[in-house]
Parts: sequence; structure tokens; C-alpha cells
Amino acid sequence: MNAYWSGFDLHSHSTCSDGRLTPEALVQLAASEGVHTLSLTDHDTVQGIPRAQVAAKEAGIDLIAGVEISTTWSGCNVHIVGLNLDIEHPVLMAGLKEQQLARRQRAEIIAEKLSHLGVEDFLAKVEAKANGAELGRPHFAQVLVDEGVVATMPEAFKKYLGAGKKGDVKSLWPTIETAVNWINAAGGIAVVAHPLHYKMTNMKRRALLKSFKDAGGQAMEVVSGAQQSRDQTNYMALLAKEYGLAASAGSDFHFPSQWQKPGKVNHLPETVQPVWLLWQDDNDAAKEKETKESITRM
Repeated sequence: MNAYWSGFDLHSHSTCSDGRLTPEALVQLAASEGVHTLSLTDHDTVQGIPRAQVAAKEAGIDLIAGVEISTTWSGCNVHIVGLNLDIEHPVLMAGLKEQQLARRQRAEIIAEKLSHLGVEDFLAKVEAKANGAELGRPHFAQVLVDEGVVATMPEAFKKYLGAGKKGDVKSLWPTIETAVNWINAAGGIAVVAHPLHYKMTNMKRRALLKSFKDAGGQAMEVVSGAQQSRDQTNYMALLAKEYGLAASAGSDFHFPSQWQKPGKVNHLPETVQPVWLLWQDDNDAAKEKETKESITRM
């Protein structure tokens, strides 16, 4: 067992985007599962972070401020996670405001593209389902289930919303470089989310990681979810070493009973540098600098 991994979950979602648990309930579940360090990484919003921080303090665990930003790279929809962020930094706040507008515009386009399905007031029903959260394809999928168009959410994605389907609209997202700049400006660490999730060849995946690294990215998810095989994990670790990227890991938790629980993921290989060491090292350096300045003032 790799001691670096136990107790960390650096990718999860709440009702502030497309998760099913409130930030408070998510934190409580994570704590009950033995997670000692959790990052809430909702899609294109940090709305739930303050609530999660309060809940984490009450539960006695660490909450790492995070976000998952949608981007477009070489015709693919690629997600970039930001960890250990200043959620009030003006550059990040302005960027996420752009994302909120893009999500609204994308939702309007999706509703128009799927209008042939005959769902009346489609967009209004999607907005009601989101209940103030950032609009996403899972909300469309839920409405399609509610309206009897499909039987299950997986069927909705398979037929209408998944990659390459009519409701898969990605052209409104910023570039990877832009998202990484937002994260870096906010003092965070940019991470390529679930690299194996994207339908691309290994050669193209390597090109993605190179572009990300060149843009100032610092880490990649070597472990994402519980369904990843050991061979896949070892391959991700190899790529992390090859491109000089730290290794992150998380459940990508969304739904109770339909998703692995927070923290229930494979261990990181010992050949990689865990991403949390980056901010722990930064914190140690800051404390050392503060101590030296205090001594100088004496």
C-alpha cells in the first residue's frame, strides 16, 4: 500500500454542478469513508467551496479548494482541474464568469439541437432540474428520463448527449492555455482530469500532455475512479514521469449508489510525486520565510 495515497480524494462534485449531494453532505460522506483530505471540484464553479470548508472544519478533515474547468483542445472536450486555489482571485472569478455564460449558451444550443425529441419547455425544465447549479449535460439527461424519452441517464448519453452525439456541444469552451492561466493566476495547481476518459489514441494523449505542460500545467490524474486497472494506472504513472507532471488521484464522485464512494480508489504508484506535496512544500516554504522575517524584525 502506498502511504502517499490513503485518505486523499482530490476530485469530487456536489449539487453546485452535476453531483447529487450538497457540499455539506459530500464532506460528511467523505469523512465517514476515512477521507482526511478532500477537494470539491465542481464544474466551472467554486460556489460550493465556502460551504464545504465550514463542513470540513466541523468534520475534522482538510478541504482543498478546487474547480474542474471545461476546455477545448484539438477538437476534444478536455477537463482541467484546479487545486489549492484562491477562489476570490479576480482572474479566476472573471474566467469562471465567462464559463457560466458559455454554459448558458451551450444549454440553449443543446436544447435547440434536441428539440426534435418533443420535450416542451425543454430548457426551462433543465434549469429547474439544475436548481441554481451550473447547467450541464447530466441535467438534460435527467429531464429526458423524467419525460420518458429514455429509460436511464446512460441511455440518454449513449443516444443524445455523449461524445460525438447531437447534444455534445463543446465549441464554446476556452483553450487549455486559458484555463491553466486562470488556475495559475489564482495560485493553484493545474491538473489534467481523467486522461483515459478521452477518446483519443495514445499518441494524441501524449500530445495533449505536452501541450498542457507547455502551457504551465503541473499535474495529471494518474488515478481516476475505482474502475481503473493496474496496467492503466502504471501507464498513467509512466506518462506523468515522462512529462514531468505530479500525480493526482480522485474518485470523481457524483452520485451515491451509482458511483464509487469518496476515497475508494486505487493507490498511487510509488514512482510518482503526489500532487499534494506541491502545496505542502509551498506551505513549508512560506512558514520558513515568515519565520526568517520575524527573526529579522527582532
